[in-house]
Amino acid sequence: MKQVPKTELSPDNGCIIDTKWKVGPLSYHACAAGMTHAEPGQSAARLPEVIVYDHIGFKGAYARTNLSFHFLGDFWNDRISSLIVVSGVWRFYRDEYYKGDQWDLGPGFYECFFTEVGPDDVVSSFQAISLT
Repeated sequence: MKQVPKTELSPDNGCIIDTKWKVGPLSYHACAAGMTHAEPGQSAARLPEVIVYDHIGFKGAYARTNLSFHFLGDFWNDRISSLIVVSGVWRFYRDEYYKGDQWDLGPGFYECFFTEVGPDDVVSSFQAISLT
């Protein structure tokens, strides 16, 4: 059995992935059997994508994802200090299951995001809320 690095956003590390999300014409469902899908090429929409870092200045451990998380798991809970929003608009929440204070961020580099627009190291969940 392969050992998953503790910094990976994975259920093996306590993360709870949001298995049913829909953002614009894009959606994700863990059990897609029987669902209808758009034909390839119908939509030019990009998957929302974010990279989170453990320390300010894009340093330390990092994880890249296009999934939303009800809970960030054992390593990432209350540890995000900087991030890059590659695409989409993401909402970050103080508490798990999208509760508590929230902050919305669009594409850009946030070298010390939580010291500029909110407290540092408090995010417990996040989700993509729109496409860019």
